[in-house]
Amino acid sequence: MNYCFFGVRGLIGLTFAVLVSLLSLSSPAQAQFKPDVKYALVNDIKLAYYTRGQGEPLMMINGFISSMSLWDPALLEALSKNNTLILFDNRGVGLSSDTKQNNTTIPQMADDAAGLAKALGYKKVNILGWSMGARIGQQLLIRHPELVSKAILCAANPGGIYQIPASKDVEAKLNDPNVPEMDKVTLVFTNNDAGKKAAQEVLGRLKTAVAAGTVPNDFAVSKETTIRQDRARTTLWKSNLDNYKELKNIKVPVLLADGMYDVVDMPKNSQIIANQIPFSWLAYFDGGHAFLFQQYKRFADTVNAFLM
Repeated sequence: MNYCFFGVRGLIGLTFAVLVSLLSLSSPAQAQFKPDVKYALVNDIKLAYYTRGQGEPLMMINGFISSMSLWDPALLEALSKNNTLILFDNRGVGLSSDTKQNNTTIPQMADDAAGLAKALGYKKVNILGWSMGARIGQQLLIRHPELVSKAILCAANPGGIYQIPASKDVEAKLNDPNVPEMDKVTLVFTNNDAGKKAAQEVLGRLKTAVAAGTVPNDFAVSKETTIRQDRARTTLWKSNLDNYKELKNIKVPVLLADGMYDVVDMPKNSQIIANQIPFSWLAYFDGGHAFLFQQYKRFADTVNAFLM
């Protein structure tokens, strides 16, 4: 069984054998929680979701072919102390269904997220989107402004001609099927001792969570979904000139967060978006694309302070 890891350009797959071989880091707090996966009918599809924690609702929007099971368990533990987390699979990912027709676009997935929040009875939610999820988050803010109280956009990208793409070398490595998957993980974390240690610890926490049943065993992504999402986040997003222009109309507080050494979605993109959204916050962390996992304590503290 293959496990797809992280919302980055190109598939970063990690087999269960790789996870098993990595260090297991246990957490007594994790063992107390068991997810209760449910389904909501939204826009002619079924979205799988579960909730955990207490406090105001915080919708977690994951990235490219990443299921709700692929958030760092330590980050979820930290955030759930002050927020009711809403974790879900985007259309076609994991346990969520999809339509026969290819309706997968960033705006469509934003409509799905809005539909899920409404189906759960929420009039307002906070949102946290990472990587492709941050693109979905921007569209959610633009298309459903009445629904969002505050937003955290991690490793965001403004789209169109306004985005700063990754280098050709990074793109080639991410999309080359001959490059070992663990080498691709070095692009998500910083390629130094601290980054390598963080990557091993995160994978260990995921392995522990799967074994303990504290996250759903939910990692399947079809080839068709991969193709659909890749088209949505690349071809269609590059041709979207309206997203950037509409950012200036956002009225709610927005926190842009990024890793200082992100080579997947360049950190400058977050500054471009922050300059376009009135009165937004901008925070950089020591880390790469997966800075919110590598620096989960500092990131969670920042999120909780922003949402107060």
